[in-house]
Amino acid sequence: MISVYQNKTSNNVTLRDYASMKKYIELIQWGRRNPVAFIEKIFGITLMDYQKWLISESWTREYVVWACSRNAGKSFLVGVFVMARSLLFPKLQTQIISENWTTANDTFKKMEDIALNNIKTIVTTNTVFSDELKKSKSDSDGFTHDFKSGNKCELQNGSKINAVAGASRSARGKRSNVNIYDESGTISPETFNITEPYMSQESDFKLGGEFDAEVYPQDIPNIRLYIGSASDTNSYFYAKYKDGTKRMLMGDNKYFVADITCEVPKAPTVDGKPVPPLLSQEEIDRKMRENEIAAMREYYNIFDHFDLEDCVVSRSDIFTNTEVFVPVLTWGGRKHHYLIAFDPASKVDNAPVLVMDVFKNNDKLICGRCVHMENLVVTYNDGSKRPMRVEEQVQRLREMIWEYNGRENITPYENVTVLLDNGSGGQASAICQQLAQDWTDKAGKVHPGIFDENNEYSVRWAEPYPHCIKGSLKLVEPRKFRNALFEAAKLLVPQGGIKFAPPCPKHDFLVFDDGTERKLSKAERASLIQMDLMKEEIVAMVRIKAPATGNITYQLPPEKRNKMHDDRNYCFVLCCWEIRNLREIDQYGDGTALDFGVFFGAAADTHNGANEPWTKMMGRHTSTGNVRMSPFQGKSPFSPTKIQN
Repeated sequence: MISVYQNKTSNNVTLRDYASMKKYIELIQWGRRNPVAFIEKIFGITLMDYQKWLISESWTREYVVWACSRNAGKSFLVGVFVMARSLLFPKLQTQIISENWTTANDTFKKMEDIALNNIKTIVTTNTVFSDELKKSKSDSDGFTHDFKSGNKCELQNGSKINAVAGASRSARGKRSNVNIYDESGTISPETFNITEPYMSQESDFKLGGEFDAEVYPQDIPNIRLYIGSASDTNSYFYAKYKDGTKRMLMGDNKYFVADITCEVPKAPTVDGKPVPPLLSQEEIDRKMRENEIAAMREYYNIFDHFDLEDCVVSRSDIFTNTEVFVPVLTWGGRKHHYLIAFDPASKVDNAPVLVMDVFKNNDKLICGRCVHMENLVVTYNDGSKRPMRVEEQVQRLREMIWEYNGRENITPYENVTVLLDNGSGGQASAICQQLAQDWTDKAGKVHPGIFDENNEYSVRWAEPYPHCIKGSLKLVEPRKFRNALFEAAKLLVPQGGIKFAPPCPKHDFLVFDDGTERKLSKAERASLIQMDLMKEEIVAMVRIKAPATGNITYQLPPEKRNKMHDDRNYCFVLCCWEIRNLREIDQYGDGTALDFGVFFGAAADTHNGANEPWTKMMGRHTSTGNVRMSPFQGKSPFSPTKIQN
């Protein structure tokens, strides 16, 4: 398809040529004036009434925002919108942009499936769009899949469609007439800064030896289409949503904003007649039970409101530091050291355990990666979910410690550091007493307990157990260190010192950046769900200053205290605090390089179970000797060394 205009100018088109192409010209011009009818009649796709409204209102605007509920068919609507626009306007450059390859390519794949009739809910054999694609090989369908340059296709009229990841190097230096920002709420400001200049050149700008601006009609304007569910009020997406709404209400015809809540896909219509829903109330209720705050965003378009100055961690910081990987449910090898943070509960609340993998980045800085989270709760006969009995919590915690330390031929507790909230509500004292005891795993093997040598009560509880090992358990007093915990998170996350797991996918498959897929187990999905809940708690925490005293505290804002938990977040900040401590020790040492008692003839320090086999393997556990303050000992000239027998 090409564009030809009947004007008295030299365009190398004869009257015979014009007569033969007239019907195509009329079809194209009709489609440009009536995009909804073009999609339905030429593509053979039936659109629901709200979809018709979105396309018709967005067709000639320059700035468009679609804030849509989950299951509202955003990707499908983007696909048919781009297909129609690319066919009707020659040499159109379309960029489908997202923060990562997965989202951008998913949207491109949806368009590809529509063109190739691979969608079960669309009953058609139409091949109009696929027939217009350029095919480099006889067996090619016209769609190119390339991890480095992105998915793309090109039409016979010169229009091109590309999928672009904002985080990649290939995202820079492009030109575009249509920018599609999919899942805009998760896109970082940096990506917008890179990609919005694609459209800095006006669509009407043309030059040529035989070009006459008074003869050729005005071109359709470039369009920026921001699509996604609600995020928070600090996001770039919300800024576009807010500004576009104001301008649209003032009568600026360059702007269009649509707010499609879950009520629309729950009761859709076609030509005014009801059709089966895209979304069920049961699904919404289930999501509300799992995560009310996220459900209000994703289904009702309620943007979270946070004060950017007082929030501990912003949602954009989490998106920026999210990596695509499968949750780690066991030890990853000798190069890995894990922090295991536990916030116990006895009667109510959650009892989460967070596992963070400690590693060094390219700048040799100690960082953490959230690799697994588990909630030690059980469902009772009345349907309520409450924490396990204390004995069951301790046993599960022991199993996790053993699992992440390494099962066989590994020195006990050398690859883990356990951080335990020492608050009174979770019966930390009872748990600490049980952790000091020897315990037996499911295979009948006996393992030594652990205790915190810096806590006088923990030392006392460990005295009856000669095999108990110190150096791997830290009891953290919440009242004493609470502000320090949150300040560590506020410092590390924006710097990239903490990495997060990906959101739990809707289906059982996790798609990696290279396009490969991995089916998740039930335990892996449960882990991702718990970490998603943790992220919600993290972004909700704020810094509050008491007007009377000026004291600073970190807690949930008043409007969220009765709706949200904060225990998963507490496990997270415990790990951040330990990462910060490890950084300081790795850089400056722990200040205990010398044992001055040696100069005064003091006896060598001894500890319980000095002659036990695991003690001989590990060496002495003293406060200045074998306490593993950092998993990277030897990197710092001030790191402690073992005192030999």
